Amino acid sequence: MRSEDVINEQFRATKYAVGYDQFEVDSFLDRAAEALYRYETGEAAAHSLTASQVEDVKFESTRFTAGYDPREVDEFLDRLAAAFAQYERDRANN
Repeated sequence: MRSEDVINEQFRATKYAVGYDQFEVDSFLDRAAEALYRYETGEAAAHSLTASQVEDVKFESTRFTAGYDPREVDEFLDRLAAAFAQYERDRANN
């Protein structure tokens, strides 16, 4: 997974069903995209996000306001955490 994959990801919106707060999800994914970009460009500075932080992230729930489908977001976060874990392993081996 690359930073542009995170930027381009879209989730189904919820309104009457429980969803994840869109602003929180979007803010977190912006942070994730920037951290992935730093891995991609080989910046030596400490990265601001780790695989375990992606795995541990929690979002506020919404109901009767627009939110993102929790299942879709959770599945994407699983793939995102795996990408961070791979970058971390690659970095540790270099």
